[in-house]
Amino acid sequence: MKIHVLSTSDVHGWILPDNFAGDHDAPFGLARATTAIKEFKKQHPNDVVFVVDNGDFIQGSPMTNFIAQSHPEYVGLYQKLADEVGYDVRTLGNHEFNYGFEYLKKAVGDDAKIVDANVFKDGELFYEKPYTIIERDGVKVGFLGLTTEFISNWERESNIPNMEFKNPVEIASQLVPEMRRNGAEYVVVMYHAGFEDDLNTGKPTEKLIGENRGYELLQTVPGIDALVTGHQHRIIDQLVSTPFGDVPTTQPGQKGAYVGVLSIDTETGARSADLLETKDYKPDAQVIETVSELQGQLDEYLDTVIGEFDKDYLYDDYLSARMNNHPIIDLINRIQGEAVGAEISGNALFNNEVPGFKKEVTRRDIVVNYLFPNTAVAEVITGKELLEALEQSAHYFELDENHQVMVNPHFIKPKVQHYNYDLFSGVNYTIDVSQPHEHRVSDVTVNGEPIDLNKEYKVAISNYRANGTGGYDVFDMDKAVEENPKDIAELLEDYLVANSPITLSEPNNIKVVNHK
Repeated sequence: MKIHVLSTSDVHGWILPDNFAGDHDAPFGLARATTAIKEFKKQHPNDVVFVVDNGDFIQGSPMTNFIAQSHPEYVGLYQKLADEVGYDVRTLGNHEFNYGFEYLKKAVGDDAKIVDANVFKDGELFYEKPYTIIERDGVKVGFLGLTTEFISNWERESNIPNMEFKNPVEIASQLVPEMRRNGAEYVVVMYHAGFEDDLNTGKPTEKLIGENRGYELLQTVPGIDALVTGHQHRIIDQLVSTPFGDVPTTQPGQKGAYVGVLSIDTETGARSADLLETKDYKPDAQVIETVSELQGQLDEYLDTVIGEFDKDYLYDDYLSARMNNHPIIDLINRIQGEAVGAEISGNALFNNEVPGFKKEVTRRDIVVNYLFPNTAVAEVITGKELLEALEQSAHYFELDENHQVMVNPHFIKPKVQHYNYDLFSGVNYTIDVSQPHEHRVSDVTVNGEPIDLNKEYKVAISNYRANGTGGYDVFDMDKAVEENPKDIAELLEDYLVANSPITLSEPNNIKVVNHK
């Protein structure tokens, strides 16, 4: 007999195969993943099959924002969808807290099969169960839930009052043996985080800050039979060598594009890790029916015209936009800065799917261009620290074999991180990619004056960046002097409503050059 653990992670509220930008047959979505899961079960009638979700289920799409901000009466849909998928166990992701812990408790109730061992509120476990042991066909399988401890570095204090996110490796080292003593024959760890190390060599692939302790977990905690990961949106299915034997490990991307499959043969002990790509599975009819009423209201809301530009402002060349700044990025920077009274402002072009804006602007255009529920934060930093932030941005570029500017591979693999390259407005600067890191930025001026390294400047950033996320160590919420409670996407919508038609000019404050 075989045990199979099927997993989703980082669905982010992408239920239908709809990218909200016009493609209603996109190669992802929980509806497709549900069909893949149901068909797998039919194909393995004599095996034990568990289905788990690894977090980031209730936030991250136009639909989730619509529910949270405009139609909370639909919050119960998340539990209905979980029931239709057939999850046996679930755990929390960091984005579960984006709308506040009270909303989370409504969207993911106490009876939602949640296990989470390292999230605490007022000194007690936030959810009652740190783990569960399920007996099926005479086999007892334990599931331990863990969440990245880095949530407090990103989330607003009002969303996580008196909450603590403890070191998951330390928690697992205590509870995995306990699960064994309590009868678990096999232990599956569900960890909403990923890896800061190469899974084959153990060498660090990013700064070791504790956000993604998956490799450390596998190398230091004995007794783990299989590991489900997430958070990084990577595509992983492999056996990872550990001092305690090979551990099958998956990470199924995002938006339901993949379903992780961890398998253990109870007779031979053989183990494997695989992924089911869901793009060729027909969307589940019941899932579609569950969200059909909401989807109709959402489409009507998103297709409402709310503003106008003088012409189209689309992203025709993403590398060029990041090298030279772009009218839309500059506009978002200015709106963000005005929201907190800062003349200097930094933001990212999140990915290479963000389209930009056509002349006529709908709410749909807003939500596909600004993807996250970030707020604007102003911090006071010195000119020296501002220069360090610009140098951090300059890491984004490298030279290819022909000495042409390209994206630093570190921002592409093992995970895509375009969102960690910020472009700043309100300051002029040059990045010379031929120079070594930390010595690339020059000709920095503010209001036509050379930057004063000792002077204090007020800089607007997102609350995501405000604690130094992405290597921007100069930012820290202790330096924050103002935060606007409105989401930046909402600020953008307000600006379009109030100021249309809007004419933008090409920004010329950033130069990326190669003087080699």
